[in-house]
Amino acid sequence: STPLPITLRLFQRDCQTSGSEGEDMKSVPYAPEVSSLRYAMVATRPDIAHVVGVVCKFLHNPNRPHWNAIKHVFRYLVGTKDHGILFGSNKNSSVVGYTDSDFVSCVDSRKSTTGYCFKLGNGAISLKSKLQECTATSTIEAEYAVASDTVKEALWLGWLAHTFQQVKSDSDSVLYNDS
Repeated sequence: STPLPITLRLFQRDCQTSGSEGEDMKSVPYAPEVSSLRYAMVATRPDIAHVVGVVCKFLHNPNRPHWNAIKHVFRYLVGTKDHGILFGSNKNSSVVGYTDSDFVSCVDSRKSTTGYCFKLGNGAISLKSKLQECTATSTIEAEYAVASDTVKEALWLGWLAHTFQQVKSDSDSVLYNDS
């Protein structure tokens, strides 16, 4: 179960223009439902951050595929309502990060997505899913961009965890990347 099916791609060209599609979507509460998802994302469900960012891009002119994506997210939330993040009290933990990029994930802007998640012990302490500011011309360029952002975050989180004495002084942050 994932917040958004891996095969689903939402495009600007799918936005309704006029006619029966426009009339059909007027009765759909798209913006209020996106607001509900944003609240859930910020308050308790960081796992839906990426998909909320995607569906927010279509607030001005949604169509049926966009609405179906929102319904899928709500089904995902219902199915995972018993999931949670657990924080332990292990002072020997180190900051562990996982990072990846998705080359040209936004077909409208041709930009890649940066994504990372950091854990301390068993709990996630920092995550990011965002379109990269530059347009990468290759997969390796997109991976370098995400690696740069992630290393900066790893250094800061390592310093912060050490400052609060949550890690041993000789432990290092560990970063996993698929490339």
